[in-house]
Amino acid sequence: MVKNELEWLQGIYSALVTPMDCSEEINFSVLRDIVEYQISQGVEGFYCCGSSGEALLLTLEERQAIVKAVVSQVAGRVPVIAHVGTIRTKDATWLASRAFDDGVSAVSMIPPYYYKFTQEEIIGYYLDVVKEVELPIIIYNIPQFTGISFNKGNAGVLLENDSVVGVKHTSNNLYELERMKAAFPDKLYFNGFDETFLPALSIGADSTIGTTVNLFASRFRKIRDLYKDGRMTEALVQQSILNSNVELLVKHGIFNGVKYAMSIKGFPCGSCRAPFKKLSDFAQREIECMLKEKY
Repeated sequence: MVKNELEWLQGIYSALVTPMDCSEEINFSVLRDIVEYQISQGVEGFYCCGSSGEALLLTLEERQAIVKAVVSQVAGRVPVIAHVGTIRTKDATWLASRAFDDGVSAVSMIPPYYYKFTQEEIIGYYLDVVKEVELPIIIYNIPQFTGISFNKGNAGVLLENDSVVGVKHTSNNLYELERMKAAFPDKLYFNGFDETFLPALSIGADSTIGTTVNLFASRFRKIRDLYKDGRMTEALVQQSILNSNVELLVKHGIFNGVKYAMSIKGFPCGSCRAPFKKLSDFAQREIECMLKEKY
Protein backbone atom coordinates (compact mmCIF):
# COMPACT_ATOMS: atom_id res chain seq x y z
CA MET A 1 0.00 0.00 0.00
CA VAL A 2 1.24 3.50 -0.79
CA LYS A 3 1.39 6.26 1.82
CA ASN A 4 -1.78 8.13 0.83
CA GLU A 5 -3.76 4.89 1.00
CA LEU A 6 -2.62 4.49 4.61
CA GLU A 7 -3.83 7.91 5.75
CA TRP A 8 -7.27 6.40 6.46
CA LEU A 9 -5.63 4.34 9.22
CA GLN A 10 -4.06 7.31 11.01
CA GLY A 11 -5.67 8.76 14.10
CA ILE A 12 -6.42 8.45 17.80
CA TYR A 13 -7.65 4.93 18.52
CA SER A 14 -9.41 3.59 21.54
CA ALA A 15 -7.93 0.30 22.70
CA LEU A 16 -11.42 -0.92 23.50
CA VAL A 17 -12.23 -2.55 26.80
CA THR A 18 -14.51 -5.59 26.72
CA PRO A 19 -17.63 -5.04 28.86
CA MET A 20 -18.72 -8.10 30.82
CA ASP A 21 -21.48 -9.01 33.24
CA CYS A 22 -21.01 -10.54 36.69
CA SER A 23 -20.69 -13.99 35.12
CA GLU A 24 -17.83 -12.85 32.86
CA GLU A 25 -20.06 -13.02 29.78
CA ILE A 26 -19.51 -10.33 27.14
CA ASN A 27 -22.15 -7.60 27.16
CA PHE A 28 -22.54 -6.79 23.48
CA SER A 29 -25.25 -4.21 24.06
CA VAL A 30 -22.93 -2.16 26.25
CA LEU A 31 -20.10 -2.66 23.76
CA ARG A 32 -22.19 -1.07 21.01
CA ASP A 33 -23.14 1.80 23.33
CA ILE A 34 -19.47 2.37 24.15
CA VAL A 35 -18.61 2.58 20.46
CA GLU A 36 -21.28 5.23 19.91
CA TYR A 37 -20.24 7.22 22.95
CA GLN A 38 -16.57 7.19 22.06
CA ILE A 39 -17.19 8.29 18.49
CA SER A 40 -19.18 11.22 19.90
CA GLN A 41 -16.15 12.03 22.10
CA GLY A 42 -13.78 12.23 19.14
CA VAL A 43 -12.30 8.73 18.91
CA GLU A 44 -10.95 8.28 15.38
CA GLY A 45 -10.60 4.50 15.31
CA PHE A 46 -11.00 1.33 17.36
CA TYR A 47 -8.48 -1.36 18.24
CA CYS A 48 -10.35 -4.53 19.23
CA CYS A 49 -9.19 -7.39 21.43
CA GLY A 50 -5.83 -6.02 22.42
CA SER A 51 -4.39 -5.99 25.94
CA SER A 52 -7.12 -3.60 27.13
CA GLY A 53 -9.75 -5.89 25.65
CA GLU A 54 -8.42 -8.95 27.52
CA ALA A 55 -7.66 -10.74 24.26
CA LEU A 56 -5.80 -13.68 25.75
CA LEU A 57 -8.60 -14.27 28.27
CA LEU A 58 -11.14 -14.60 25.46
CA THR A 59 -11.91 -17.59 23.27
CA LEU A 60 -11.22 -17.30 19.55
CA GLU A 61 -14.95 -17.27 18.90
CA GLU A 62 -15.46 -14.44 21.39
CA ARG A 63 -12.73 -12.41 19.75
CA GLN A 64 -14.35 -12.83 16.38
CA ALA A 65 -17.77 -11.90 17.77
CA ILE A 66 -16.40 -8.71 19.34
CA VAL A 67 -14.76 -7.62 16.10
CA LYS A 68 -17.92 -8.37 14.13
CA ALA A 69 -20.05 -6.35 16.56
CA VAL A 70 -17.72 -3.35 16.54
CA VAL A 71 -17.40 -3.27 12.74
CA SER A 72 -21.17 -3.48 12.43
CA GLN A 73 -21.74 -0.66 14.91
CA VAL A 74 -19.06 1.58 13.43
CA ALA A 75 -20.60 1.16 9.96
CA GLY A 76 -17.59 2.60 8.15
CA ARG A 77 -17.38 5.86 10.10
CA VAL A 78 -13.87 5.20 11.44
CA PRO A 79 -11.28 2.46 10.92
CA VAL A 80 -11.39 -0.73 12.98
CA ILE A 81 -8.21 -2.71 13.64
CA ALA A 82 -8.53 -6.26 14.98
CA HIS A 83 -5.78 -7.65 17.14
CA VAL A 84 -5.43 -11.29 16.06
CA GLY A 85 -2.14 -12.25 17.71
CA THR A 86 -1.85 -15.43 19.71
CA ILE A 87 0.65 -18.22 20.30
CA ARG A 88 -0.44 -20.53 17.46
CA THR A 89 -0.05 -19.47 13.83
CA LYS A 90 -3.16 -21.35 12.77
CA ASP A 91 -5.28 -19.50 15.33
CA ALA A 92 -3.88 -16.11 14.31
CA THR A 93 -4.62 -16.92 10.67
CA TRP A 94 -8.15 -18.03 11.57
CA LEU A 95 -8.83 -14.78 13.45
CA ALA A 96 -7.31 -12.66 10.66
CA SER A 97 -9.38 -14.42 7.99
CA ARG A 98 -12.60 -13.89 9.97
CA ALA A 99 -11.68 -10.26 10.59
CA PHE A 100 -11.19 -9.82 6.83
CA ASP A 101 -14.63 -11.31 6.20
CA ASP A 102 -16.16 -9.01 8.81
CA GLY A 103 -14.71 -5.90 7.17
CA VAL A 104 -11.92 -4.57 9.39
CA SER A 105 -9.48 -2.01 8.02
CA ALA A 106 -6.37 -3.86 9.25
CA VAL A 107 -5.18 -6.52 11.65
CA SER A 108 -2.47 -6.35 14.29
CA MET A 109 -0.43 -9.12 15.91
CA ILE A 110 1.73 -9.64 18.96
CA PRO A 111 4.54 -12.13 18.32
CA PRO A 112 4.08 -15.70 19.55
CA TYR A 113 4.90 -15.91 23.26
CA TYR A 114 5.86 -18.25 26.12
CA TYR A 115 8.21 -20.55 24.20
CA LYS A 116 11.58 -19.11 23.28
CA PHE A 117 10.84 -18.97 19.57
CA THR A 118 13.76 -18.15 17.28
CA GLN A 119 13.81 -14.95 15.30
CA GLU A 120 13.25 -16.99 12.16
CA GLU A 121 10.17 -18.61 13.70
CA ILE A 122 8.75 -15.24 14.79
CA ILE A 123 9.22 -13.74 11.34
CA GLY A 124 7.70 -16.86 9.79
CA TYR A 125 4.63 -16.53 12.03
CA TYR A 126 3.91 -13.07 10.61
CA LEU A 127 4.68 -13.99 7.03
CA ASP A 128 2.45 -17.07 7.19
CA VAL A 129 -0.47 -14.82 8.10
CA VAL A 130 0.50 -12.34 5.38
CA LYS A 131 0.23 -15.14 2.80
CA GLU A 132 -3.30 -16.01 3.87
CA VAL A 133 -4.97 -12.65 4.52
CA GLU A 134 -5.44 -9.75 2.14
CA LEU A 135 -5.32 -7.08 4.83
CA PRO A 136 -2.78 -4.53 6.05
CA ILE A 137 -0.90 -5.97 9.03
CA ILE A 138 0.48 -3.96 11.94
CA ILE A 139 3.22 -5.37 14.16
CA TYR A 140 2.34 -5.10 17.86
CA ASN A 141 5.54 -4.39 19.74
CA ILE A 142 4.91 -4.85 23.48
CA PRO A 143 8.09 -6.31 24.98
CA GLN A 144 6.95 -5.95 28.61
CA PHE A 145 4.35 -8.66 27.98
CA THR A 146 5.90 -10.78 25.22
CA GLY A 147 9.61 -10.57 26.04
CA ILE A 148 10.29 -9.74 22.39
CA SER A 149 11.40 -6.25 21.38
CA PHE A 150 11.12 -5.15 17.77
CA ASN A 151 13.61 -2.70 16.32
CA LYS A 152 14.89 -1.52 12.96
CA GLY A 153 16.75 -4.79 12.47
CA ASN A 154 14.25 -7.50 13.26
CA ALA A 155 11.14 -5.50 12.36
CA GLY A 156 12.82 -4.39 9.16
CA VAL A 157 12.55 -7.86 7.68
CA LEU A 158 8.78 -7.51 8.02
CA LEU A 159 8.47 -3.82 7.17
CA GLU A 160 10.05 -4.52 3.80
CA ASN A 161 6.86 -6.45 2.99
CA ASP A 162 4.16 -4.24 1.44
CA SER A 163 1.42 -5.95 3.45
CA VAL A 164 3.08 -5.01 6.75
CA VAL A 165 2.10 -1.36 7.00
CA GLY A 166 3.35 -0.31 10.41
CA VAL A 167 4.07 -0.84 14.08
CA LYS A 168 2.10 -0.37 17.29
CA HIS A 169 4.98 0.64 19.54
CA THR A 170 4.06 -0.06 23.16
CA SER A 171 7.51 0.54 24.54
CA ASN A 172 9.29 3.36 26.33
CA ASN A 173 12.25 2.93 23.99
CA LEU A 174 11.45 5.83 21.67
CA TYR A 175 14.92 5.61 20.16
CA GLU A 176 13.91 2.36 18.47
CA LEU A 177 10.71 4.01 17.23
CA GLU A 178 12.69 6.84 15.67
CA ARG A 179 15.12 4.42 14.04
CA MET A 180 12.30 2.40 12.48
CA LYS A 181 10.67 5.62 11.27
CA ALA A 182 13.94 6.82 9.75
CA ALA A 183 14.51 3.51 7.97
CA PHE A 184 10.90 3.02 6.82
CA PRO A 185 9.35 6.50 6.65
CA ASP A 186 6.35 5.42 4.57
CA LYS A 187 5.02 3.07 7.24
CA LEU A 188 2.59 3.94 10.04
CA TYR A 189 3.75 4.25 13.65
CA PHE A 190 1.23 4.04 16.48
CA ASN A 191 2.26 5.12 19.94
CA GLY A 192 1.15 2.51 22.49
CA PHE A 193 1.94 3.97 25.92
CA ASP A 194 -0.43 6.86 26.63
CA GLU A 195 2.09 8.50 28.95
CA THR A 196 4.53 8.96 26.05
CA PHE A 197 2.07 10.32 23.49
CA LEU A 198 3.61 13.80 23.15
CA PRO A 199 7.26 12.67 22.96
CA ALA A 200 6.26 9.90 20.55
CA LEU A 201 4.69 12.49 18.25
CA SER A 202 7.92 14.47 18.29
CA ILE A 203 9.98 11.44 17.32
CA GLY A 204 7.87 10.08 14.49
CA ALA A 205 4.58 8.55 15.64
CA ASP A 206 1.63 9.62 13.51
CA SER A 207 -1.13 7.92 15.53
CA THR A 208 -1.87 6.38 18.91
CA ILE A 209 -3.72 3.36 20.26
CA GLY A 210 -4.41 3.83 23.96
CA THR A 211 -6.21 2.33 26.92
CA THR A 212 -7.10 5.71 28.39
CA VAL A 213 -8.41 6.95 25.04
CA ASN A 214 -11.52 5.09 26.22
CA LEU A 215 -11.89 7.90 28.78
CA PHE A 216 -9.95 10.91 27.53
CA ALA A 217 -10.17 11.06 23.73
CA SER A 218 -10.60 14.82 23.73
CA ARG A 219 -7.38 15.31 25.71
CA PHE A 220 -5.43 13.21 23.22
CA ARG A 221 -6.82 15.32 20.40
CA LYS A 222 -5.89 18.48 22.28
CA ILE A 223 -2.31 17.28 22.80
CA ARG A 224 -2.00 16.45 19.12
CA ASP A 225 -3.49 19.76 17.99
CA LEU A 226 -1.26 21.78 20.30
CA TYR A 227 1.78 19.85 19.09
CA LYS A 228 0.90 20.47 15.45
CA ASP A 229 0.46 24.19 16.20
CA GLY A 230 3.90 24.32 17.81
CA ARG A 231 2.45 25.18 21.23
CA MET A 232 4.70 22.77 23.07
CA THR A 233 4.43 24.27 26.56
CA GLU A 234 0.65 23.95 26.48
CA ALA A 235 0.89 20.47 24.99
CA LEU A 236 3.18 19.40 27.83
CA VAL A 237 0.70 20.70 30.41
CA GLN A 238 -2.01 18.54 28.84
CA GLN A 239 0.30 15.52 28.70
CA SER A 240 1.14 16.02 32.38
CA ILE A 241 -2.56 16.04 33.30
CA LEU A 242 -3.07 12.86 31.29
CA ASN A 243 -0.06 11.27 32.97
CA SER A 244 -1.46 11.99 36.43
CA ASN A 245 -4.57 10.05 35.46
CA VAL A 246 -2.52 7.24 33.92
CA GLU A 247 -0.40 7.04 37.05
CA LEU A 248 -3.45 6.58 39.27
CA LEU A 249 -5.03 3.97 37.01
CA VAL A 250 -1.79 2.01 36.70
CA LYS A 251 -1.47 1.98 40.50
CA HIS A 252 -4.76 0.11 40.78
CA GLY A 253 -4.52 -1.95 37.57
CA ILE A 254 -5.17 0.05 34.44
CA PHE A 255 -7.48 -2.38 32.65
CA ASN A 256 -9.83 -2.85 35.58
CA GLY A 257 -9.48 0.84 36.38
CA VAL A 258 -10.64 1.96 32.96
CA LYS A 259 -13.50 -0.54 33.00
CA TYR A 260 -14.63 0.86 36.35
CA ALA A 261 -14.34 4.44 35.09
CA MET A 262 -16.44 3.57 32.04
CA SER A 263 -19.01 2.02 34.37
CA ILE A 264 -19.18 5.29 36.33
CA LYS A 265 -19.84 7.06 33.03
CA GLY A 266 -22.90 4.87 32.51
CA PHE A 267 -21.49 1.93 30.57
CA PRO A 268 -21.41 -1.08 32.93
CA CYS A 269 -18.25 -2.98 32.04
CA GLY A 270 -17.86 -5.28 35.01
CA SER A 271 -14.39 -6.47 36.01
CA CYS A 272 -11.61 -8.10 34.02
CA ARG A 273 -11.79 -11.87 33.86
CA ALA A 274 -10.06 -13.97 36.47
CA PRO A 275 -7.32 -14.33 37.44
CA PHE A 276 -7.55 -10.52 37.55
CA LYS A 277 -8.91 -9.41 40.92
CA LYS A 278 -11.68 -6.86 41.37
CA LEU A 279 -10.80 -3.33 42.42
CA SER A 280 -10.73 -2.54 46.12
CA ASP A 281 -13.18 -0.03 47.58
CA PHE A 282 -10.26 2.38 48.04
CA ALA A 283 -9.29 2.08 44.36
CA GLN A 284 -12.87 2.72 43.30
CA ARG A 285 -13.04 5.86 45.43
CA GLU A 286 -9.79 7.21 43.97
CA ILE A 287 -11.01 6.62 40.42
CA GLU A 288 -14.32 8.30 41.23
CA CYS A 289 -12.41 11.34 42.52
CA MET A 290 -10.22 11.39 39.41
CA LEU A 291 -13.26 11.61 37.15
CA LYS A 292 -14.65 14.52 39.18
CA GLU A 293 -11.52 16.63 38.73
CA LYS A 294 -11.84 19.55 36.35
CA TYR A 295 -8.88 20.80 34.35
